[in-house]
This record gives sequence, structure tokens and C-alpha cells, in this order.
Amino acid sequence: MTSSKTKLYWLSQLSGWFIYVLLMGLLNKLDGVSFDRAVLLKLFLTFFIGVLSSHLYRKLILSLDWLRLKIAELIPRVIGASIVFGAIFILTHTFISETLISSTKFQFDLRELLLLTLNLAVIFILWSLLYFLYHFIRNYRKEEIKNLKWQALQNEIELNKLKSQLNPHFIFNSMNTIRALVDEDPKKSKASITQLANILRTSLLMGRKKVISLKEELNLVNDYLSLEKNRFEERLSLHFEIEQGTEDHLVPPMLLQTLVENGIKHGISKLPEGGEVKVVAKKDGDFLKIKVFNTGQLNQEQMDTSEGFGVANTIERLNLLYGKQAFFDLKNLDASRVQAEVWIPNSLRITKLKT
Repeated sequence: MTSSKTKLYWLSQLSGWFIYVLLMGLLNKLDGVSFDRAVLLKLFLTFFIGVLSSHLYRKLILSLDWLRLKIAELIPRVIGASIVFGAIFILTHTFISETLISSTKFQFDLRELLLLTLNLAVIFILWSLLYFLYHFIRNYRKEEIKNLKWQALQNEIELNKLKSQLNPHFIFNSMNTIRALVDEDPKKSKASITQLANILRTSLLMGRKKVISLKEELNLVNDYLSLEKNRFEERLSLHFEIEQGTEDHLVPPMLLQTLVENGIKHGISKLPEGGEVKVVAKKDGDFLKIKVFNTGQLNQEQMDTSEGFGVANTIERLNLLYGKQAFFDLKNLDASRVQAEVWIPNSLRITKLKT
């Protein structure tokens, strides 16, 4: 990076002063000045002193740390430095060109030197403008990248926090299921504990990933529903419609499990006669569309309290991962059925930036 910056600096320096010398030569030609050896030497001297003086000016800027100054503080310093370096340029150029090139006595014409100094000061002001503009744009881009990295890190932290909150929620409901089985069927409760351990191991591994395949998510959902089936028995009816080719689509971990869990917690568990949970997944262009139906009725007051945490969590995770590309909707289909619908695009909007 430093090498490329150095190359760019010297390329700009040499080409800039070369163009300036060419323009000076063109003006001399238009004035009828013949290009003899002395004129060519003076043009070369202009190029050499210009590169040297502007390089020394840059050293001054860096040593005094002017790049950190505000514009109001910078303007008087740039004007003053431009006049000083303009004067140094003219005095040096005039002395060398008259005494060494033209072999004449050095004439000190104050009025002419002042005019030439002001002309050169304008050149140094333009040089300063380009130099500070380059660093302003570069620092702006660095700050923008820094902000993007910070935003990505914040999103990563928020996403991890949300995923970490899912596990206690899931464990609490699963342990309630097993607790209900301990007195009724100890043998089955032991099998359920083993099954829960498998589910927790899988969920912990999933928690380290942003996305997993729908197939992995469905395996977790099936294990979870097996535990719930032990508790609800005939009161819980399950139905899956998974379109072929959808199982490789990537989804956020435990997203579907949360929707199914909400359907049971807020729907099936509140109905003495129980009900059905139906999961439908199909492809539609670049989107995977998942619908979870459950028997029951959506209570809006519950959604405004902590009981609706799973849904709020789902929406926030989708926003962090996909922005406006994803879609989520939860509504009553009729007097006895609730539908949760989510559309998941093929690719993530947010990727982890390399630091």
C-alpha cells in the first residue's frame, strides 16, 4: 500500500511539473522566444526546482501534521506557505538562471520578484488543493470502510446475541415437555432426554453459523416435534409439504423451529382438542418461501409482550442478514388458523468484512 502511494505521489509530482514546464515553453514560443540552450536549461531548472520545492513543502505539511487540521485552520497556513515557497522558488531560479546560465549580474527587482512570487504562490496553492483533496478523499474512504466494518461487527454481535437468546427459550420449552413425561412414562422420558441432548448438540453447532441448509433445519424441527408429540400425543397432528430441490437452500439457524414452536405454544397448547401444524416449503424464483400453519387464533396483545419474543427475534434476524430482501408475515387466515410466512433470498446481504 505504501509503495503504491509513493509511486502515485512521484508520478503526480513529475507529470504535474512536466506539464507546467511544457506550458511555459509553449508560452515562450508564442512570445517569439527561440529555444536555444539557455532557454532549455532554464525550463529544466524550473522543472527541477518545482519538484524539489513542492517535495519540501510536502515534508513541511507532514512534519507539522497539517493533514489533521480543519479547513478554517488550514487555509491561512496554506496561503502563507505558498507565498514563502513561491518566493524561495523565484529567488533560487532567478539567481541560478542569471548567474550560472546567462552569466549575468544578479538584478534584484523587488516589484518583479513580488509579481513572480504571487504567480508561483498560486501554483503552490493549486498544488496544495490537489494534495489535500487527495488525502481528504482517501481519508473519507478509509473512514467509510471503517464504518462499514464497525457496522458489520455490530450486526455480527447483535446476531450472535439473538442466537444465544434462542437456546434458553428452546431448552425451557423442551424441559417442560420432558418434565411432563417423567411421572407418566419414565422409560420414554429417558429416551426424550437423550433426544434432547442430541438436539442441543445440533443447535449449539448451528449457533456458530449464520446460515444452514433447510435440510439441517428440518432435522432439528423433526426432533423438536417428536418431543412435543410425546407431550400432546393425539392432540398434535403434523404435516409437511417440502418441495423437491428446496433442502439445499440456506436459512438462518432455528428460524423454522422458532415458527413451529410459536405455533404450538400460542396455538395448539391453548386448545383442549389440540390441532395441526403444517409446514410448506417451495421455491419461487430466487426465493425460498416457507409457510407454517397452526390451529388457533392470533392474539395481537401477546405479540406486543415478551410472549411474542420469538417472532420479534425472527424479524430482527432477517433484517440483520438480508435487509429488505427478506419478507415475514404473521396473520390469521380464518377463525381457526394462523399462518406464518417467510421469504428467504438466495444470498446474504451482509457478509463479514476482512480486517
